[in-house]
Amino acid sequence: MFTIKRARAAITLAASVLTIAALQAPQPVSARSANECSEELMHGKTYTVSKATVKAPPEKVWQILTDYDNASRVFPQMKKCKLMQDHGHTKIVKHVISPSGLPGSYEYTVEVKETAPTAMEWHRVSGAFKQVDGYWKLEPLDGGRTTLVTYASHVDGGMFIPQALIRRQCKIDMPGVLNTLKAQSESQTNVQIAGRPQHHNQ
Repeated sequence: MFTIKRARAAITLAASVLTIAALQAPQPVSARSANECSEELMHGKTYTVSKATVKAPPEKVWQILTDYDNASRVFPQMKKCKLMQDHGHTKIVKHVISPSGLPGSYEYTVEVKETAPTAMEWHRVSGAFKQVDGYWKLEPLDGGRTTLVTYASHVDGGMFIPQALIRRQCKIDMPGVLNTLKAQSESQTNVQIAGRPQHHNQ
């Protein structure tokens, strides 16, 4: 009889094989980025951290990050994103993601705490994965015309998704997320600058 214990063992074995294959596979050229990741220990958890300088004010970057219902149109790995509850500075948001190196898609809900327009942090409240924690930090540079963006993430896949695989995929996907955010923010800023009315001296 194919028991639950055997099913779990089969899933664990399959995940281990997937981990070995993923770790041995070369990183796709498209995933490489100048925004290299580092690892930092915070509150007893290892976070993957990536940073980028965006030529747009923090307010513009913030608008994109907090447009939850349209996040899937901006970020490729985000298949669905929906604002479920709005309690002012605290939001409940449902995510459906499809990481580039993991099979299938994953649905989970997070609680997001916002400190506009400089920071937001989140943690998982239900759904896939054992833990999902992270934050965005936006630091103004150049008199507020540029933003240093920090993106940090900690994901614990539990017993069925090896941590080595998750951390590897974070290091591949997170710079791509930052590059997308950078392109989107700078594109909108350039459009706004180009569209400003010109004032001519009489």
